[in-house]
Amino acid sequence: MARTSHLAVLLEGRHVAELTRARSGVLRLTYHQEARALGATPLSLSLPSSDGTHAGALVEQFLDGLIPESPGALRSIARRHRVDPDDPLDVLGAIGKDCAGAVQFCREEEIDDTLHRPGRLEECSDSDIEARLDEMDTDEDAAWTMPGEHWSLGGTQQKLALRREDGRWHVAHGAAATTHIVKPGIRRMRAQALVEHVSMHAARLLGVDVADTEFTSFRSQDAVVVTRFDRHRSASGEVDRLHQEDLCQAMGNAEKYEEYGGPSAHAIVQFLRDASATAAAARRNVDRLVDGLIYNTVIAAPDAHARNYAVLLRGDTVELAPLFDVATGLAYDLPPGVGRVLSMGVGGTFDVENVDDARWARWADAAGLDARVVTNRVAEVRQAAPGAFAAALDEIDDVEGHASDLRARLLPALEARAR
Repeated sequence: MARTSHLAVLLEGRHVAELTRARSGVLRLTYHQEARALGATPLSLSLPSSDGTHAGALVEQFLDGLIPESPGALRSIARRHRVDPDDPLDVLGAIGKDCAGAVQFCREEEIDDTLHRPGRLEECSDSDIEARLDEMDTDEDAAWTMPGEHWSLGGTQQKLALRREDGRWHVAHGAAATTHIVKPGIRRMRAQALVEHVSMHAARLLGVDVADTEFTSFRSQDAVVVTRFDRHRSASGEVDRLHQEDLCQAMGNAEKYEEYGGPSAHAIVQFLRDASATAAAARRNVDRLVDGLIYNTVIAAPDAHARNYAVLLRGDTVELAPLFDVATGLAYDLPPGVGRVLSMGVGGTFDVENVDDARWARWADAAGLDARVVTNRVAEVRQAAPGAFAAALDEIDDVEGHASDLRARLLPALEARAR
């Protein structure tokens, strides 16, 4: 099986760069001259177009963020497309025509088709989606993509990417863009899809900027459906790609958890200040980050790491994206003697129970923020969270009793934290 040695890189509908493998095996990204112009959108803040060429670890880390982390998903891609699952160039050559953000990868002979032909949509029924979710429910190695699909998404959690047109679901073939992500929830965690939707909807009720979600049943299978914030439907009805990258990609850090070397909240604050085009934009980005950090900490979200924050890029503009993949851990009991921990520390601790107002004030001071403003927002979110989660649960059509069960498990824990 010959390894892929060259891919064309498309961004915002233009051929902007070449991705090649040197004889030594090192991956090299070379921007075209027109993509190096002042104000051009970079593929990544860690790979500025002004530098022209990048090679090695930063290129690989950016590519790794575009493909599944799940070994099972990678094995299924390898079987279906006969590629090396450990080689990001091989994987993206097979499924890179609809990635997170506005970047696409294709072979040289596919450039014209990818740029100028919209691909093809195939309508699928709730039964079709149910069958795919059924397979994921019973097999951790189940394929995320089906024959003819060429989309790629990062992360470990099983998911589907689909297109919704006029209220109907479609499989996107070729270079066609998807508009929604369907997630059945983490296997072996009771009603996890519902937990994620309720966590996201409660965040919106509390004024936190989050992606739109719906809790949907595809016949016997429940799922959280996320509207992609990196897609925009134009007035003509066309779906445009908006470029984005997660903060590990943007900061050139391969590790997502702070405890193991990933970005800290302080480092992200400074990064956003440096990357924002204006002081006003920096303030907006930092304020939204702090709001997300507060909310994730109050609800004890265990996976609020740097890969679950992202920036939207357009020209020189850098904007913190809406929050996504937010789910409280309070709905689940921990083994005796095990505490709840955070992905990003606050005031010198990762232990949820140790994050008090003094820790928040210490964190805010070190970040150059007004400690009183931060602690006031913490108190507001902490007090209002039980009501927001209750309101989100009230909106669920609770035919099978999952929402009632979750209410009984979750609200007492949130109320205890509010006290």
